[in-house]
Amino acid sequence: MIFDPLFGWIGVGVVVAILLALCIIPLVRGDGPRWKWCARIGVVALLGLALARPGFPVESTTEEYEAAADAYFLVDTTTSMAAEDYDGDGTRLDGVKDDMLELAKQLPGARLSIITFASTASTAMPLTTDHAAFASAVDVLSPEMSQNSNGSSITEAGDELEERMSANAEDRPDNQTLVFYFGDGEQTAQGSPDSWSSFASRIDSGAVFGYGTSQGGRMKESQPFGYGPGSGQDGTGQGGTEEYIRDAQGNPGISRIDEGNLQQIASDLGLPYHLRDASTPLASVYTAPTYDQRLVQKDGRLTVDEYFWVPLILVFAWIAVEMVFGVRELIRVRSVMPPRRGGRRANAAPPFPGGPGTGAAGWGGPGPGGAGPGGTPARTQPEPVNGGRS
Repeated sequence: MIFDPLFGWIGVGVVVAILLALCIIPLVRGDGPRWKWCARIGVVALLGLALARPGFPVESTTEEYEAAADAYFLVDTTTSMAAEDYDGDGTRLDGVKDDMLELAKQLPGARLSIITFASTASTAMPLTTDHAAFASAVDVLSPEMSQNSNGSSITEAGDELEERMSANAEDRPDNQTLVFYFGDGEQTAQGSPDSWSSFASRIDSGAVFGYGTSQGGRMKESQPFGYGPGSGQDGTGQGGTEEYIRDAQGNPGISRIDEGNLQQIASDLGLPYHLRDASTPLASVYTAPTYDQRLVQKDGRLTVDEYFWVPLILVFAWIAVEMVFGVRELIRVRSVMPPRRGGRRANAAPPFPGGPGTGAAGWGGPGPGGAGPGGTPARTQPEPVNGGRS
């Protein structure tokens, strides 16, 4: 059994503790029947169990529609991809992200993977049909920090691509393979780039996209989380808002695109090369092939069967019982209240004894203690003394 608390364990604990205190205090003071307060404590425990959302993990088999295509996105995340020469002062990596998302729209149902490379290469996202997760992975791509860079090769991702393509070919041998390369072609590692001609026969479609200008652009240092604009550093040790990378002479570092290297990669892969800028939509230079959708069975997907509703049934049942108790108590209280007559209680005395024309028992009659005509008190005769004898 596993739990997934609705408000987190702390939130659930606070709610249960407050409700328990509201039940235990009256129980200790002896307010009302003890069995009711004990029952209420049990109901609070059931509510706490429901809020903890108990469940059992279950391995399920699902079927989903997939396109018969695997697309690999090779993304240059070296420091030079932070150069500000794309669409004005935008960074090259900003342009890469926009194009990656546009390409994903052209490949509905296809499995997508992201391989990043700088000083080393790694798989940022394995093949997946979850395009929302792909978009999230694209959003968090960032350039390598210059302090961590010791030179990079534009073909650093070759071994990682080979490993992934070989493994995935066993899983989906009939799928088409697409490779998209995004970079500026700047080689900072010693030696020449490796040849990728061995991949050409295994790639069905794709393209190489270049970013940057021959004039080049300055690069802002990629900062760790929590450090950035407003930190008071601009790369010179003086107060500022941004930090630009500088060369050994203290001048701002400039990165320039090397289209010759990018064209060589495209030639090795047997793919077209396109220089990208924001003025040209991606669809005008590359349109992905259309692939048929097929139903694919996926085993081993872990889901959770939740059972929070079981204790909730008991909680709601007790609420119904409490409502019955409340109605019975209301009926009992109304039954002991005296009936009302004319807006006055039955046991309330009238303002004057008697009624009109009733003599001594009424008001306005000539009887003793009554009122005479005009509301004046009636006169009474004195009783004779000694039987009327003087």
